[in-house]
Amino acid sequence: MMKKVIHYTAQAAIGMIILCLLWSSNVFAQDKQAKKPKPVNVSLKVTDENGNPIPNASVVVGEGQIHAETNADGDFDFKALPEDFVTVSSYGYSKSVSLVGDIAANSVVELKKAKLFATPDDAVPMPFMNLSKRMATGSYVTLKTADLEKYPTNDLRNAFAGLVNGLEVVERDGSPGLTAEEELGNFRITEKIGIATRGRSPIFIIDDVPTDITEMPIDPQEIESVTIIKDIVGKAMLGPRGADGIIYIKTKRGKVNERVLSVNAEQGVSVVDRFPGWASGAEYAQLNNVARTNSALTPLYNESDIAAYSKNNPYDLYRPSVDFRNLMLKNSKPFTRVNLSSTGGNETVQYSAYLGYNGEGDIYKIGAKSDYNRVNVRSNIDIKINPLIKVKFDFFGGLTLRRSPNYGYNSNFTSDDGNTNTALDLVEFNSAINDITNTPPIAFPVYAAFADNPVAPWYGVSSNFKTNPIGNLMHNGYYTETGRTGASNITFEYDLRELVPGLKSTTYAGFNLFNSLRIGKAEDYIAYIVTPGKTNAGIDTIRLSKVHDGVDMAGQAKLHDYYSQRFVVYENLSYEKNWGVHSIQAGLTYYLGKSSRNGIEEPQRQQNAVFNGIYSFKDRYVFQGVLNYAGTYSFDKDKRYAMFPAAGVSWVISEEGFLKNLKAIDYLKIRVEAGMLGYESFLPPFYYLDRWAVNSTGSAFGPYSTGQWFGSNTDNLAYRTTQGRVGNPDLTWEKRKEFSIGIDGLFLKRRLSVEINYFNNLRDGIVSQLANTLPLVVGVSGARPWYNYNKIRSFGVEAALQFTERVGDVRFSIGGNATMQNSEVLKWDEPNYRFDYQTRVGKPTDAYWGQTYIGKFATDAETGVIRQVYDDDLKAGDLKYLDRNGDGIVDDNDQVQIGNTSPRLIYALNLKLAYRNLELTAIGTGRAFYQLPLTNKYFWNGWGDNNYSDFVKENMDGQYPRLTYYKVNNNFVTSDFWLRDGGFFKIQNVELAYNVPVRLGNIIGARGIRVYVRGANVLTFSKIKDVDPESINSGITSYPLFRTFTGGVKLTF
Repeated sequence: MMKKVIHYTAQAAIGMIILCLLWSSNVFAQDKQAKKPKPVNVSLKVTDENGNPIPNASVVVGEGQIHAETNADGDFDFKALPEDFVTVSSYGYSKSVSLVGDIAANSVVELKKAKLFATPDDAVPMPFMNLSKRMATGSYVTLKTADLEKYPTNDLRNAFAGLVNGLEVVERDGSPGLTAEEELGNFRITEKIGIATRGRSPIFIIDDVPTDITEMPIDPQEIESVTIIKDIVGKAMLGPRGADGIIYIKTKRGKVNERVLSVNAEQGVSVVDRFPGWASGAEYAQLNNVARTNSALTPLYNESDIAAYSKNNPYDLYRPSVDFRNLMLKNSKPFTRVNLSSTGGNETVQYSAYLGYNGEGDIYKIGAKSDYNRVNVRSNIDIKINPLIKVKFDFFGGLTLRRSPNYGYNSNFTSDDGNTNTALDLVEFNSAINDITNTPPIAFPVYAAFADNPVAPWYGVSSNFKTNPIGNLMHNGYYTETGRTGASNITFEYDLRELVPGLKSTTYAGFNLFNSLRIGKAEDYIAYIVTPGKTNAGIDTIRLSKVHDGVDMAGQAKLHDYYSQRFVVYENLSYEKNWGVHSIQAGLTYYLGKSSRNGIEEPQRQQNAVFNGIYSFKDRYVFQGVLNYAGTYSFDKDKRYAMFPAAGVSWVISEEGFLKNLKAIDYLKIRVEAGMLGYESFLPPFYYLDRWAVNSTGSAFGPYSTGQWFGSNTDNLAYRTTQGRVGNPDLTWEKRKEFSIGIDGLFLKRRLSVEINYFNNLRDGIVSQLANTLPLVVGVSGARPWYNYNKIRSFGVEAALQFTERVGDVRFSIGGNATMQNSEVLKWDEPNYRFDYQTRVGKPTDAYWGQTYIGKFATDAETGVIRQVYDDDLKAGDLKYLDRNGDGIVDDNDQVQIGNTSPRLIYALNLKLAYRNLELTAIGTGRAFYQLPLTNKYFWNGWGDNNYSDFVKENMDGQYPRLTYYKVNNNFVTSDFWLRDGGFFKIQNVELAYNVPVRLGNIIGARGIRVYVRGANVLTFSKIKDVDPESINSGITSYPLFRTFTGGVKLTF
């Protein structure tokens, strides 16, 4: 079935590409045949208002039949019909649209100079309103397709790395594709890519519908614009749902008289970057002997054993040495991305259509086929019914197919309850790598025997390790998980100028649906404990003890499913008016939203009424105000609705007389925003009500002596009532109080652009279930109420600089952005600590607490000088900690803040270099001034019979404490012994491209051919070498990160 789907999809895509190529190569000939009797020659000259020629101005003739640029003298010659439209534009000028016939009579097109950041190209799409960058009172960055498509990935979140100041992107694992339930964290799934702005995770909104990006994956080529909304006014324009920030995406729409067709094909490979290693069989035996010796135990393995293990034979029944990772996993996987898009239209109808395919392999060497495939189809249509009415129809369909072997077996395989179906994984790799790294290489051979069936052998296991990772991957079955996404919205725009000039009505209804269904087989293999021994005659033999019986399925079954639904409707009235030096832009919106998700019993509902207004004087002084009246279902009736105000002002100070004559300053704006907004976290409802439970279990209910009340009857099952939760009717919104101030500037004849922001955000009344503030004597420790209690402040500075210059045929742009950020706990539910240094108040939210390491014990006698409570018996070589309070005992009362785990500095550097038709783009990202605790299983292992990591093997009695068979808990408590500088810098994204001259592309009718090679996660610089500093768990408890290299071609018609 899967092969057929891919086959037909590929056929359809190839067919469409061929048709488009044929169409594009013939369209000019067809047009010429139809127009031969009527074409006219036009010699176009484009000038500014003073008659100066404008070079490199864009010229579009007809519905995109000709795309060109003016030469250095502002000239361009062409032939077209008199009734064709000619669109001429250049950044910094107003667009001109004329008929060919008019230009033929007067060949000069004069473009009027526009004010900086006030052109249509400077539009900043925001919730329910678009505004120009000049009018913005906050820091709002808009990205385009070209900014995002250079990153070779099928997860859009990766493409934001390094592009926006204040936006942090962290790739945590390199698993193929996207998993819809990532946000919920079900069935051992972990976050693949984290995005944060000012310490919080923003939401995604696609065409005005809040969306989980993992449920509706979108390709860069579908996108018209992405606005990163960080400041309070922009967030208040949506409401409490956007309090953590918004990534606001608008998909492509057709443009009048601008027809564009593009075809892009990209192919490459992803190679494992860092994959931490583990001990071989012989190394394991040697390390285990050392550990046992240090714990006063007899070593198990002699020299002949170790020599046998060093042969690394995974099938030796007596002395096996199994390299599970090498047998099960490879170091690369393929990557494919192909897409086709077309936009265009006339005055009446505009259209945009997209078809895209993404494919990615997996790194399993064995087992059932494993890969990820995705097809996206999108169509946006705008229809002008009459001069007053316009209707927009948007449709999206997405299909994802994930194939994978099952890993692990549970007889309740049809259950979606993780407590009963313990083998259910959304991503199988996490469980597989856990077994690979835990299981000693000498625990058992791969096979116990082949019996009568070589296709289904008997696998080996041991009494301590009863799972064979190879058997799990080969014979636990397989599945195909199909994800289907459907989205549609309709927008009805009504120009009410007949009633009030400048008044418009926008009515919107949109929804998206997602469903995933996993179908496959859940099977088990036959496995035996392999025990070497000798017969009575002294002959070597193998004793087998059966552990797995083996389970086969004749057909397939449903193994898992998931769904989500989202619906949005709003009505917006907007008003615009310009008179003299004044302008007003205002909007009033009523918004309703509803989201339902599998596993969440209460639909998540939103209700907002939003007023937004902008007043501008001379396009120099701007005031923007927002009033958001929001409702939620989470609180009692009197607490559900609240009004949240926000306001901003800006001043283009460079147009004042005292700065106007400074030639070094082209543009300088100062802006300030402040306001308050509630936070919608979709708390479970009814926290304001008491909850009681009834049960009939527990101790016998009745007189102690007889257990009975009257007569001879005994009733030990009397029903009783217990309190499950104490309600808090005063529970209400968490308040976000935010302030920001910044500048935007252009200097040195627009060569240098600068943006600097300062932000100070307060989270007040965070909804918390108090564990420490209420004393235990209250008697409700198991039913504690929720309060608006905790309070946190975050603050920081963001900056971005870009310098652009041209020297002859060389064009370059170099720049970067940086964010310095911190936080402070102002109020916290904490115990009444005995010492001031223990309090969390006044400390940052990412403070890392632990013991202060002062060295290793030099002698056994030294361990008794100051007792450390974590172990009764310590030895020389164990870790020694500071007795901070001087009480003669080292315990938890001596813990202090020993570091911070979030970077204080997040930065990025970028370079764009072009020579004629050759272009180089590079982006690097980095983090600094924070510590990484090396406390995952790669660093904290070495006791018992589990495997040993390379870190333990290479750092005994150095960066690793004394190796023992029995765990010394003292050595594995949080302390600065395990902290390392987490700073790193990555060359994150590189593209080298060549734009083939148009004259060579005319063979197929293309107006642009771009050939490129790309790389992602190319190189890492860090003091940490064993693991990836961006995600120290990658390759240990989750997929490793990958370096991706691709090549491709993009054709534009």
